Amino acid sequence: MKNWKTLAGNGGNKLVLKNNYIIAASLHQVTVWKEDKPLLQHHTDTQQPGFPTLIGDQLYWGTGVLDLAANVRHEIPGMQEAIRTAGGQYRASHGNEYTPSVFAWAPDGSAVAVSVQWTGNPGPPPAKVLLLDKEGRLLQTLWEESNLPVAALYISDKWILAGTPQFRVFDKETFTATIIPEQLPAVRIEMTADEKQLLLLQHDHIGLWDTSTGKEMNRWKGNWNDATITPDGKYIVAVDFEGKPFLISTTAPLEQQQIDAPGAIFSVAADNERLLAFFMHGAVVRITTLL
Repeated sequence: MKNWKTLAGNGGNKLVLKNNYIIAASLHQVTVWKEDKPLLQHHTDTQQPGFPTLIGDQLYWGTGVLDLAANVRHEIPGMQEAIRTAGGQYRASHGNEYTPSVFAWAPDGSAVAVSVQWTGNPGPPPAKVLLLDKEGRLLQTLWEESNLPVAALYISDKWILAGTPQFRVFDKETFTATIIPEQLPAVRIEMTADEKQLLLLQHDHIGLWDTSTGKEMNRWKGNWNDATITPDGKYIVAVDFEGKPFLISTTAPLEQQQIDAPGAIFSVAADNERLLAFFMHGAVVRITTLL
């Protein structure tokens, strides 16, 4: 069995490994460790779905920014109202408004993509993807449709990626979209550090795409609950519906090595050296070496 270390404190299934910080977020809570030691835990009254983005010691999470040094979260004025009204496009009232289903912040904190869904009386488009600036102002409505809300968003240095029914890649400057036809919406999107490889997770397969050609490089069929790719693109860690984790080499795609773990895993994150996991039982976060 691998030498897993249990991190003290409550966990969350949205995991981030960056530099010497470890982050685990749930809808109302984020827990942060530094050098495997508890640093802080912060709660919010409103739901903040999606992966936090760490920039220096500032954690961009949902509609606010958490200063890790001071353990103070600043709500961005007007952002919640912008989401409720789709950037002022619709009048919102109690019970008739847009609510967020996932946030994705840009790596420099300049903008945030938000998947929203309409709750209340019929009328507005049920699902939208909005792009807001760091002050909460609407920059662009990227997508809207009579469909389920988008479950996965990702912003890189060059693109905005949205797990719409047909996967869309938006240019950050022009907002023009390239469509990648897929049978199921993506439930997780990741890119390597050099943005040359794109991981798309659907529950029936994991796809690895070459961003320079727009072609799928490899596909792993299965019943996958979560997956992540290392920043250097050498490995994928995938978790099936039973909570079993597997290590996949992107250069030897037919080899799937099951990872020893002390229990069923729900979600994972990885850097080039470490593996972070949220376990189904006990809601605990554990970390180990990748290889």
